[in-house]
Amino acid sequence: MNGNSYPYLACGVRLFWDEIRQQHFLLFPEGAVKLNKTAWAILKLCDRHHTTDEIIAELSAQFASPNVEADVRQLIAQISQRGFLNE
Repeated sequence: MNGNSYPYLACGVRLFWDEIRQQHFLLFPEGAVKLNKTAWAILKLCDRHHTTDEIIAELSAQFASPNVEADVRQLIAQISQRGFLNE
């Protein structure tokens, strides 16, 4: 994964907030994946307008965690491998 790439959700994949369950989901044609707050924060920035490095910088400013870069890169790689994210 390149820090200069602009990740974005694949066709047919979208983020969804379930008001009843008070839970974030990643929806895709074959099903859904429940997201934690970290995954939601990362994926909502995967919009073709932010590079991977910009996502890392923005989330590093929001969260005081030394693992932000590793978390972002790991999630983007995992979601990309499943075909839900393009870079």
